[in-house]
Amino acid sequence: MLSQLLGTLSGVVIGGAITFLASYVNERSKWNRSQGARWDERRLQAYSDYLIVTRAMHTMAARMVRLRAGEIDQHGVSLPEALVQLGELERERTQRWQEVQLLGSPAAVAIGDELNRCTWTLEWFAYGELAGDADWLLIVREAYLLRKEFSVAVRGDLGVSEPSIAVPEWRDAWTPRNHMMEVRQRAQPLP
Repeated sequence: MLSQLLGTLSGVVIGGAITFLASYVNERSKWNRSQGARWDERRLQAYSDYLIVTRAMHTMAARMVRLRAGEIDQHGVSLPEALVQLGELERERTQRWQEVQLLGSPAAVAIGDELNRCTWTLEWFAYGELAGDADWLLIVREAYLLRKEFSVAVRGDLGVSEPSIAVPEWRDAWTPRNHMMEVRQRAQPLP
């Protein structure tokens, strides 16, 4: 009788322990999944905010380079206004970059560091500290490529099933002038 009682009691204790362990593992797994999703959302927001403000800085730098060359801005922005806007964008980019450094993967942060260096070079062109059409085209191309590389690193970090992004065929030769020459050639009447 005592052996039956001990057998039953040990069965209940073992069953209870297994139930507790299974419940604990299940709850822990749910918690880990919810935390992972939460951090993925935060990383996505940090990455996209950083990339959006960086792209806005690149656009503003290009506008300022055109203003310095004597062109009139199509949105009516003057050079002093553009300087103020670029400064505001730089402050926001710095804040967004801090978030990327806190939440981002090592690959995204490494490429982001290069993108920051490229952004500073674009700023130097915008401020008139650097000049030269050939150099400007090179740094604009570099900025484009680094934004693409950053996006690929982010996609990999967030687990997007296809982390690579197709590179357009025109990547190496494209400038607005070259593109217009191609358009003009296609518009020519056929012989």
